[in-house]
Amino acid sequence: MKHLRILLIFLLALAVFSGSALGWTPVTITDDSGFASIIENQPQTIVSLAPTNTEIIFALGLGDKVAGVTEYCNYPTEALAIQKIGGYATVNIEKIVAADPDIIFANPKNGQENIDSLRQLGYTVIVIQSDSVEGTYDAIRMIGACTGTTSEAESIISDMQIRIRAITDKLQGVTEKPTVMHAMSVESFWVSGSNTFQNELITLAGGTNAFADVKGWGTITLEKLLTTDPEIILVDSGSKMGTTGENTIQKAFLTDPQLSGITAVKNKAVYVMDSDTFDRGGPRIVISLEQLAQILHPEIFGEYNEPGSSAASPGFGVFLMIAGIIGGLFICRRD
Repeated sequence: MKHLRILLIFLLALAVFSGSALGWTPVTITDDSGFASIIENQPQTIVSLAPTNTEIIFALGLGDKVAGVTEYCNYPTEALAIQKIGGYATVNIEKIVAADPDIIFANPKNGQENIDSLRQLGYTVIVIQSDSVEGTYDAIRMIGACTGTTSEAESIISDMQIRIRAITDKLQGVTEKPTVMHAMSVESFWVSGSNTFQNELITLAGGTNAFADVKGWGTITLEKLLTTDPEIILVDSGSKMGTTGENTIQKAFLTDPQLSGITAVKNKAVYVMDSDTFDRGGPRIVISLEQLAQILHPEIFGEYNEPGSSAASPGFGVFLMIAGIIGGLFICRRD
């Protein structure tokens, strides 16, 4: 009888454990490429093929499940220690197979051939392309749905919405909207036009994109730059997209004689933006928005201090903290 009771207790404990472990309900996910996948079991091993995906995965508390990332995945710092499986289009299929992930979060830049190859090998590949603030929310929700972290996803989104509203509410009634150029390269004046993150952030921060007539990202001529004459110029940190080191794009704008007549240059209103936050559609875009609000409207949000500056931004951090607390208590979700 004693042995029978022990066996029953063991079986009950096993049932409870199994119920917890097997409590996953299969979900069908249609990704941003239109491909539908069924997630039969909660993923325990993840490979990320884009820095944005990696940031979201870690923000959801899933960093310990990540077995592979790209060479561009540099945030958070824990991602630097994870096995690198190539770049965007230079995905190393063999390394991914060796990692044997339960799910792969990809990006269109990985190339359709690589994505198809991974699917043919039997892997669940979810393609994510967050090309707007709302698209970032969708990306967070999608990864959350795929990994069983939907509540964490909604918490991140709610925090982002509160911080964004803390800015947009302050800009109600503001009519002065400076013209802004965002340049990712100076050799060919590669700029952010309409339908880009940067365009949306510029608008949310109370500015006007000087090159909104450019569809997506594109190049403009020197003549067009001079005639458009932006009041503010934003440049990526480093020497070009995704690099570190000396801010050569900013230096080029400020020292090139043929650009000296531009209003932004004359006023030394050429600002460095951290490319890792300003050019990625992850949770940290709110940081860039907060910085951009300072650049465009210092009379409301305080002066902006470029990366590396030791000066504190007067009052803005405190304002955001208070606004976040109040917003969390009183602001209802509008989405």
